[in-house]
This record gives sequence, structure tokens and C-alpha cells, in this order.
Amino acid sequence: MATINELTHEISIMVPKLIKGARSSFLSKSNITSAQMIMLVSIHDYGQCKLKTLAKERGISPPTATGLIDRLVRAGYVKRGSDPEDRRVVMVSLTRKGKSSVRDFLSTVRNRWKNILVHLTPKEQQQYLNILKKIVAVLSGKEG
Repeated sequence: MATINELTHEISIMVPKLIKGARSSFLSKSNITSAQMIMLVSIHDYGQCKLKTLAKERGISPPTATGLIDRLVRAGYVKRGSDPEDRRVVMVSLTRKGKSSVRDFLSTVRNRWKNILVHLTPKEQQQYLNILKKIVAVLSGKEG
């Protein structure tokens, strides 16, 4: 049985490969960066939301988030507005082009995972899903 240090070493090598593989097939065909796509997916998940909320959710500074949003607005993926109750608050939402891009990206990621998971038995697939759920719970602070 591997030690925790051996496991973490192997995982630290494999996870970037998983992420790169899942994103590269789609992103290589588009003019969008990984950081921009993550922002688009976050907006997709939240719906119309405050720019400040996105910055906090992504763990980035508001000026960094503003820069990403500025580029996405110029490219036609995002529209910017203000909160009707407080015009100082910047609200962002996806345009039709942004929604389409996120939908295509998520479909590409799902298909990629489908092509990977078919190599596991149904029992292994369920175990993998259960482990991922547990990891996500730990990362989100919902399990100690």
C-alpha cells in the first residue's frame, strides 16, 4: 500500500493532466483562455450576478475579475449592466454567444469523460463518482 506522500505525489502529477485533457480539446478550437472559460462557466452557474461575487467565488481580486470580464465583453460573450437598486454595483450575464460557448464546452467535457469512463466497470464508475463527491465536499468545507 502506498503512503500518503506517495499518493499525493502521484495525484499531483495526474490531476493537471486530467484538467489539461478535459479543456484542451475545446479551448484549442476557440479564441478563449482557460481563465475566461472558467469565468463563463461561473456566470452560467450563477446566472446574472455581481462582478464582486464572481471575484470572490473564483478567489481572484476584483481588478483581475474586471479584466477578464472586460475581455469577455469585448469578445461578445458577456454583457455588463448595473443593479437597479445600486447603480455602483456591476452586474454581468452571458450573451447568447456566451451561453452557446458554455453549452458547447460542457458538452465537450461530458463527451470526453464518457470516453474515459467507459474503460471502467460500472462499479468502478460509481466508486469514482463517490470519491469525487467526497473530495468536492471536503474542498467546499462541507465535510471535515
